[in-house]
Amino acid sequence: MLEPKAVVLLIIAVVGIGQALFLILLLLQEGKRAFRANRWLMIFTAIVCVIFVDKVLDVFLSPLIRLYLAPLFSPFVFAAIPAIFLYFREISGRPVPQPARHFAIVLLIAICTSVIVWTIHGNTDANRLLLTDQGLGLNWKAPVPVTALMLAMIAVYCGQFIAYMIAIWRTCLVYHRQVQQQFGLDGAVLPNWTIELLVETSVIFAIYTAINLFDIFVLRSEWLIIVAHCGFALVFFRISHVIAANPALFVEAGLSGKGDVPGKDNRPVVDVGSDNGATSRHLVEMDEAQRICRRLNQIIAREEVIFDPLLSMPKLAQLVGVTPNQLSYVLNRYIEKSFFDFVNSERVVHAKRLLVTEPDRQVLDIAINIGFNSKSTFNLAFKKITGTTPSVYRAERTAKDIPQIV
Repeated sequence: MLEPKAVVLLIIAVVGIGQALFLILLLLQEGKRAFRANRWLMIFTAIVCVIFVDKVLDVFLSPLIRLYLAPLFSPFVFAAIPAIFLYFREISGRPVPQPARHFAIVLLIAICTSVIVWTIHGNTDANRLLLTDQGLGLNWKAPVPVTALMLAMIAVYCGQFIAYMIAIWRTCLVYHRQVQQQFGLDGAVLPNWTIELLVETSVIFAIYTAINLFDIFVLRSEWLIIVAHCGFALVFFRISHVIAANPALFVEAGLSGKGDVPGKDNRPVVDVGSDNGATSRHLVEMDEAQRICRRLNQIIAREEVIFDPLLSMPKLAQLVGVTPNQLSYVLNRYIEKSFFDFVNSERVVHAKRLLVTEPDRQVLDIAINIGFNSKSTFNLAFKKITGTTPSVYRAERTAKDIPQIV
């Protein structure tokens, strides 16, 4: 029969596994472009799931069997922080060129752990000193090479924790500024949840690190581990809720522009009639600006371009036949929209028509069809332009039975 401590740990672990699987399924429902960033979040979630699975096995397996499994489970912990770092780099428009190198340490830790397990397995004294009811532990009386290797692994983890958390905070703050510039959002809307996600992720890593260090160097306590994992599960539950309830907006690095007025849902007219204000230096002359706008009108007519979920400023500039800087200049100066506002305005025009003409079609299906990566991103852009959500807009238009969409 299981002891009360084992039962509590088992319940916490099972709940944690359920949360992790739910979050992975939720992330898989996002669009094609979102997957590029969400894959890192899914890796982080899978690692959390593995940690909880390890705790389930702790309840049922003997210390010796868990020792043999240590090279399989222990290295995963070192991949969690890099995964979060890569997620924020991806959504901030600055993906890492060779992300696999951030996980190279996992192989190194697996080798080190295997060496420790092999050494303990063949050494009765070391086995007695290092193998406890809580698993593999540090003991100063153990053979010097084993102790040195374990201390080196602990130092590497602490160094990784500090270095990556600094990099993650910096990346998140850059993302924070980019979202405000490119989407024209109030700082109280999206940035707040990104900061909350970052704080909660930091808390998870801090709890895990602090409790394990305390357990290794100060006092081994099963109840302390249980309380820590309970806090770990609660924070992870909150993270799942934050991710499910808020959109992950993808930004184009280095781009910014003016936003249009929320609630204004007129179709953007790409036209250049006059120079809106004087400037000491023109990046694009009037004739060239008119040509660019005519070309944009032609591209707008080709829905497959505007509806491309991977459409970016460089790609659109290439289609127009100008540089990204020139296109950005024309959009901001003459059309008075940022790149994202321009593209989203065109997409929302089509969305309004589809919402009314196809009342049985799911909002998510419409969002994906016109180029948005998720329903939440679509809702945010739609409300910014029209002043209402897609569902409310559909309900109001259907109730009024308006035959034409303006």
